[in-house]
Amino acid sequence: MYVWNGFSVFWGMSFNTSPHHHDTLQLVFDIERSFKLKDKDTDWQEYAAAIIKDGHMHQFDSNDSVQLFLYLDRETIYAKQLAEKYLSDRGINDLTSSDIRKLSNDFFKKLLVESNCDSLFNGCLVILKHLIQLDVPVQKDDRVEKALRFIAQSRSRQIMPKDVAAHVCLSESRIRHLFKKQVGQPLQNFILWMKVVDSLSLIVKGGKVEETAFATGFWDASHMNRSYKTLLGVSPGAIQQLEGKIKIITCNCKNLYTIKTTLLKSWRWDDIGNIITV
Repeated sequence: MYVWNGFSVFWGMSFNTSPHHHDTLQLVFDIERSFKLKDKDTDWQEYAAAIIKDGHMHQFDSNDSVQLFLYLDRETIYAKQLAEKYLSDRGINDLTSSDIRKLSNDFFKKLLVESNCDSLFNGCLVILKHLIQLDVPVQKDDRVEKALRFIAQSRSRQIMPKDVAAHVCLSESRIRHLFKKQVGQPLQNFILWMKVVDSLSLIVKGGKVEETAFATGFWDASHMNRSYKTLLGVSPGAIQQLEGKIKIITCNCKNLYTIKTTLLKSWRWDDIGNIITV
């Protein structure tokens, strides 16, 4: 699994699921033939590609084929544009109204074997460009750029939004507003995510919680544990138990977001069998 700020990518094959839902918007593309989906109101249907709304209960069958999965943080501008265009009146859309199939199977197969973060990221942008109109990046305010550099240089320190505000000579309310508008995330969340991702790299290598917390700017081990449970829904110790089961690669050392899948025993929302959070 490759993870960037706001989305992740992985491949799957030869599996099927029980009823479940994610807290992220999901895009699925078949590389060989087709896969199957069903939800509470429809029976199994075959798809070559699909977009699934965050929180929408569904079942998935890979149909003995291979799929590329993209998970987008529902709060990102891309996810909101996708949801508005394809999911305004439904939970699943087969994307036939898009021109996504102008991309050949060879394009997706190349992504399947791609291990370079930048190349894989660019491939995902190509996919998004076939689904929505991507805005041309605008140059950030110099004070936001300065704030980003300050945060990056202070990653082992216990900084607060007021420290960032003082560094860029703005009021705390003003830098919070500018930062959220141009970066797409609240300032406090960005700082905390940076710490979580930095510490995650050490935790998955077996680092001790107390030492890792100190090295990555948390107040203490308790602060780090609370932050993990708040943002990831799981403790650092539980993350370490995933070793050997899943490989997490954080690209560009940016902030990570949680992928939470709720497995249900039936189509009832309250009939929960298990919750898996990565």
